[in-house]
Amino acid sequence: MELKKKIVIALFLIGIGALDAKSQSVAGLSIGISNNDKHIETVWFQHQLTNRFSAGVQVRYSQIKYRFVDAIAISDGSTAFGGLVLGFKLKETDNFRLNFNLTSSYRYLSNDENPDLAESTNGLELDPNMLLDLKLSEKLKLHTGAMLRTAIQFGETPILDEQMPSAIILAGLSYTVNNHSIALRTYTGPMNGATGDTMKYFNQISLGYQFSFGQPSSPFSFFNF
Repeated sequence: MELKKKIVIALFLIGIGALDAKSQSVAGLSIGISNNDKHIETVWFQHQLTNRFSAGVQVRYSQIKYRFVDAIAISDGSTAFGGLVLGFKLKETDNFRLNFNLTSSYRYLSNDENPDLAESTNGLELDPNMLLDLKLSEKLKLHTGAMLRTAIQFGETPILDEQMPSAIILAGLSYTVNNHSIALRTYTGPMNGATGDTMKYFNQISLGYQFSFGQPSSPFSFFNF
């Protein structure tokens, strides 16, 4: 419960700060599917705090197609994620931009198939990633990079290596007109299980929309869906 309170307080403080600031902010939503999820919906808000640093919040919901918890395969249930998104601009030129981003999310898993696995309902997911944006034209950008996804399961007998760090490659295209952007993104890569064994190959595709407002600056990347 203490962790939940801290997350709510952090989200509230970021939201209040964003309302008072005059620099650029973005809000967006996306829908997608993966070999682990029947469908995935994500909404986010991101605010530029300095020329190189941005922070925001993200909420994600998915209907489970496949999960592997407590050494048992789950195919009926849902997951909800809520957390913080931090973005760091490492390098920017007229033709490209390199970002380091970190998403840290609290996970709640509603396990309809096997409710006796109560401890599988809580966890933490970390998604550090490097993303390179290449400018193809004034409106079109290519996005490519990789993230090192790690999940931690909480409970009476926590599993701290539920999902060992796994390198996932991501790629996508975004099209921007004025303050509006749409983007198509794909993710793929092997995933590891709690005992270090190789899990199934992970694939995901998402379509997102993003709107920017506030004082104009270089647009944020689509890194948080």
